[in-house]
Amino acid sequence: MKIAVVKRDGTLEDFQKEKIEKVVKAAGLTDDQTKSLADKTAKWVKSLGKKQITTFQIRDRVVSELGKINRFATNAFVWYEKTKDRGLNSGQSE
Repeated sequence: MKIAVVKRDGTLEDFQKEKIEKVVKAAGLTDDQTKSLADKTAKWVKSLGKKQITTFQIRDRVVSELGKINRFATNAFVWYEKTKDRGLNSGQSE
């Protein structure tokens, strides 16, 4: 079953575990930590049994999982997300 992610602007896109891998790797996780966190998050998303999930729900779950692994990476991820919320970085996708 495909799961759609409801983005901030209301548009939908397919859930992509690779996007989680990209941002948590950039936040400072090792390759193994990155894969583990992305896998756990993807399993959690699927376990909800819903056809849609919001970017905010995914972000909250990622922050929770990051907090169990690496405080520095958690802070880097939260900082990045806040700059994205304020439009301070040039990233187009979520």
